[in-house]
Amino acid sequence: MYGAGGQKRVPDDFARDFTIAWPPLTEQVAIAAFLDHETARIDALVEEQQRLIELLKEKRQAVISHAVTKGLDPDVPMKDSGVEWLGEVPAHWEVVRVKHSAKLESGHTPNKDKPEYWDGDIPWVSLNDSKQLASSDYIDKTKFTISALGIANSSARLLPAGAVVFTRDATIGLSAITGDEMAVSQHLIAWLCKDEIVIPEYLLLVFYAMKEELDRYTFGATIKTIGMPDIRSLVMPLPPLSEQILVIRNVFSQREKLDRLIAEAEMASHLLLERRSALISAAVTGKIDVRGWRPPDSAAAAPAKALLAQEAQS
Repeated sequence: MYGAGGQKRVPDDFARDFTIAWPPLTEQVAIAAFLDHETARIDALVEEQQRLIELLKEKRQAVISHAVTKGLDPDVPMKDSGVEWLGEVPAHWEVVRVKHSAKLESGHTPNKDKPEYWDGDIPWVSLNDSKQLASSDYIDKTKFTISALGIANSSARLLPAGAVVFTRDATIGLSAITGDEMAVSQHLIAWLCKDEIVIPEYLLLVFYAMKEELDRYTFGATIKTIGMPDIRSLVMPLPPLSEQILVIRNVFSQREKLDRLIAEAEMASHLLLERRSALISAAVTGKIDVRGWRPPDSAAAAPAKALLAQEAQS
């Protein structure tokens, strides 16, 4: 192929002279019937794996939400939080605005027409890092960096390690903890946790649990955003520091197990799709002989699902 971007194409003579294996019509019919049957079985297995992945992700979200809103003790006395998305919380927990537990810092973008402001040694978290924010609890590297001169000549601030960064535009509420001193763009905010009140990892879990609540605040037709007044009004459950530590340990441990199961299901799905592609390739190029093939009866097909999954994994 040649050409740039979305305009790639093959030369005319490639399309004109393209050569394929051309079996007799009876074999073409047999190949099509064989592949219709076998790929349908594989597709069903892939769909099952995808359903499993979705259930595991729902379970992971439920583990987070329950731990940070109900705690770990099922017998603890509860009270009405007065906040719809929280419902009842343990009676000895506080319910406070996030801004009372962590200092709110806004971000900024240095002048892009000043090259001396860019490509420095200060990581600068922007929407270009959204994929990393969506998949990791911590952020250590960013796509773009700025210089000390860029900090000095803009409203951007150098934030300490351990800040909880939070996207307020596009996808709302993508969060992670900074692993080093960093700055953020105006599309993000950062929360600097007060040591004696809240642990960064606990606040991070609160934002994870708050996902649906954050969606309620968003507005904008093209790029979704959440206004600063709404950010300042966000409310969180606040257990004692000792319980925050227990919640963090429990959730991180359970998430690790669920993430491992999700990865295994994703790998199984990937192997099944590879098996599907290889089967099609082998059948249409004559690597396997399907002449005389007939769909197996129901009795013979009963163990096929397990066998096919085993073959894909091997």
